Amino acid sequence: MKEVQIKPGALDEIANMIDAKSDADLAGFLGITEKQLESLRYGAGLDILQAAEIVKRREAHIRAAELLNRPAA
Repeated sequence: MKEVQIKPGALDEIANMIDAKSDADLAGFLGITEKQLESLRYGAGLDILQAAEIVKRREAHIRAAELLNRPAA
């Protein structure tokens, strides 16, 4: 399966959006380990299914914030 990379700054953007206080918070939100998160920060790729799961979680958070009339970021 083809690997993709997360664009620079995207992980920090998501962390800010969810008000993550630690790497553990961000990794938990993304459904990955802290070790995997560190690897992603240093350019490791992920397969399309993993990338889709991250996008799905991000979009769900944004939609929930909209439903609750709260800013997502």
